[in-house]
Amino acid sequence: MASKNRQKWQIFNPNIELPDYGVLVESRLERPSSANIAHRHNHLSILYVVSGHGLLEFADDSFDVDANSVITLEKDKVHRLSDKPRKPMTVYSLYFDTESSDLNKYIVDYLFARPEPFELPLYYSENIKRHLRQMLHEQNTRQAGYKLSIKQNLSLAILQMHRAKQYQIKHKTSDEPVNSSERVKATIHFIAQNCHEQYSLSDAARLAKVSQRQFTNLCRKLTGKSYIKLLNSIRCQKAAAMLTDTVMPPAAIAFEVGYEDLSTFYRAFKREYKSSPMQFKTANI
Repeated sequence: MASKNRQKWQIFNPNIELPDYGVLVESRLERPSSANIAHRHNHLSILYVVSGHGLLEFADDSFDVDANSVITLEKDKVHRLSDKPRKPMTVYSLYFDTESSDLNKYIVDYLFARPEPFELPLYYSENIKRHLRQMLHEQNTRQAGYKLSIKQNLSLAILQMHRAKQYQIKHKTSDEPVNSSERVKATIHFIAQNCHEQYSLSDAARLAKVSQRQFTNLCRKLTGKSYIKLLNSIRCQKAAAMLTDTVMPPAAIAFEVGYEDLSTFYRAFKREYKSSPMQFKTANI
């Protein structure tokens, strides 16, 4: 029955014109009624569902989509994206061509290889939303260098999507951890991999969708350390490896692992290894 209904679709063909730099981004807080009509895009496009729930339909398949879902659509791919009752979606729409936007063809081909949508872990979605907001800001304000900024933010957003999809395939899961302990564990793992970034306790708690107090308690339960002590330990372990494996000076290493103040790095390193970075390097050459 569903297949017969889809054959009767009246196809809407919006003609989307791209600017000379090959990228257009739209943010739709309230999706127009025409969005529920089957249609095709005349450019490659990526739809990112910020919130709400919906149904994505193709001629021969359909998928449920939720918040943080990414939908990749080939040029002229007929589809219909419908809101579920009382759960309207907020959607970012990206339209682009690979040549004008200077995108990496391998990464784009990987993202578009399969039509089914995939869901981003929260920590990837935070980065992607930041890039999308910046693209909208640049597109609206048109400050000096806005074209370059839009293309760079598009590349970074697509790179994050590529990494998220690879991670899900590697770990054979696309589900976000359902309980607070698993979310905190996943967030700790993510921050450990990105310890050079400035993630505060409030940032970590927000990523894990728990209060700061709950994050602190669960972090201590899972690792035996407070969040700050754990972050310092992770950074110092990375610094120790770089001290023995590279010729980089301590000041450069401190900055690369996430310390913006050299004295803070020295104090943290000495607490972790009972010696200064240079003493540690000399003893381990």
